Amino acid sequence: MKNGDWRAESVLFRATGALLAGLVLLLVGWVIFSAMANAGGAWRDVLENRLLGHLWQTLLLASGVFCGALVIGLPAAWLVAMHDFVGRGIMRWLMVLPLAMPSFVAAGAYLEILNGMIPFYVWVRSSFGIEAFLWVQKIMPWVFSIVILSATLFPYIYLSCLAIFERQAADAFEVSRLLGVSGWNGFFRVGLPLARPAIAAGGGLVLMETFNDYGVVSAFGLTTLTPGIFRAWAEGEWIVAMRLALLLMVIASVILAVEKFQSGRKRFVSSDTERPLARVPLRHRNASGVWLLAMVPVALGFLLPCMQMLEWLWLTLHLLDWQGHFSAAWHSLSLALGAALLVVLSAAILVVGARVLRSGMLKHAQAISIAGYSLPSAMVAVGVGAIVTSISQSSQLFAGLALSASVTGLMLAYWVRFMAVAVQPLSAGLTKVPETLGEAARMLGERPWGIFFKIEIPLMWPAFFVAAALAFVDVFKELTLTLVLRPFDFETLATRAYRLTDEGRLAEAAFPGLSMVVLSLLGLIPLLRWMGRIRA
Repeated sequence: MKNGDWRAESVLFRATGALLAGLVLLLVGWVIFSAMANAGGAWRDVLENRLLGHLWQTLLLASGVFCGALVIGLPAAWLVAMHDFVGRGIMRWLMVLPLAMPSFVAAGAYLEILNGMIPFYVWVRSSFGIEAFLWVQKIMPWVFSIVILSATLFPYIYLSCLAIFERQAADAFEVSRLLGVSGWNGFFRVGLPLARPAIAAGGGLVLMETFNDYGVVSAFGLTTLTPGIFRAWAEGEWIVAMRLALLLMVIASVILAVEKFQSGRKRFVSSDTERPLARVPLRHRNASGVWLLAMVPVALGFLLPCMQMLEWLWLTLHLLDWQGHFSAAWHSLSLALGAALLVVLSAAILVVGARVLRSGMLKHAQAISIAGYSLPSAMVAVGVGAIVTSISQSSQLFAGLALSASVTGLMLAYWVRFMAVAVQPLSAGLTKVPETLGEAARMLGERPWGIFFKIEIPLMWPAFFVAAALAFVDVFKELTLTLVLRPFDFETLATRAYRLTDEGRLAEAAFPGLSMVVLSLLGLIPLLRWMGRIRA
């Protein structure tokens, strides 16, 4: 094959990488540039009256959710990885179920509980006085918000730590047992140091999801930075929204820099001959305690909201707007499938193309695409919204790009926000494919696209299913981006469930909420099958 043919076929690989990297950099640059403009008295009002409240509420909520998810996810991963008991395999995937429960959907179920606490408030007031009553009323929304987000986000830490505990060599654990360090003492002295990089990685995802949350905090009346950004956007104060989004990006970047520093300092060595860890059998009484410990967060983050929504669905079947619900379901499915296809194909071109072409540019594009996941959803929403609106207003030719007239902004936002979700599993899958196969094909005259479709993709198809499943579920549950960028009179299951909950029609929100859970569970099947391939 001629060098000219090779270079010609590599154009699309490089063009995709350049387009994606350019879009992320354009988005960040646009927000920074816009934030530097004169905001007038609106920014002064935010500085004097709202900014401090936004900041401390954001940091307090994120700290509470991180601690809650850590307390749930880390011990659960240790117990499942290190012990053998009846039903261990079932528990292993039950702990993943809360990933299918959108936090704002769970918030609707918990609002009913909060609204039913009036007798408790009356008892507090009669027993402890008006100050205790006011304090309890103020603190309960925080308790519910932290519990909901912790119970739905802890699988990120659980999965990260489970991978570390199950994949690392057995030597460290068995040597510690020979030295008399076992049980929870072994957890604190051996397991916890091993899990620190996993805690940092999973905790970073938990914090990012907490920063991005809009449904839970708005349902319980908290005023973190994300609702502040949307409030400024709704009031027409774009510059204020850009500045708040930039501040949220700085906070998220600091968190991710700490995570990168923490993970980067840790190195573990395992040999190719590593043997499975001999798990400690648990007696039936201890196994019952483990099951009780594990089912509490699963019940809080999945079973309880599902049961409440099933009850509401039964009571409101005769009131359902079937046409509206099915239209929203179609919109959700089409957006999720389309975005997942776009994201996975783009990620494949970046990941596989970087190796096939030995392209440093594509490797840099990968790094930038992963950085796109660190951008808060609110920042992506206002940034893409401002870019698309400015382009549509610049010429009648681009009027169709107007925010209220097309899904262009939504698809661009999903592409930027969730590329990393596909890049990571594809990169991991590619490491299992020997580089010599591609090199041999190139020596035999195969072109880049031939190597791409005939060799690399067929050998890493499980990673494609995992990447597509993760992208599908993330887009399907996405609320923040969709609320801002959706076309006029265009509803998804997420926006419909949120709107009905916001209007106080909690029972009517059960159908779209349950639909999201069921379809998200279907999307998680490839992830559960992938977990089954890991040493169980």
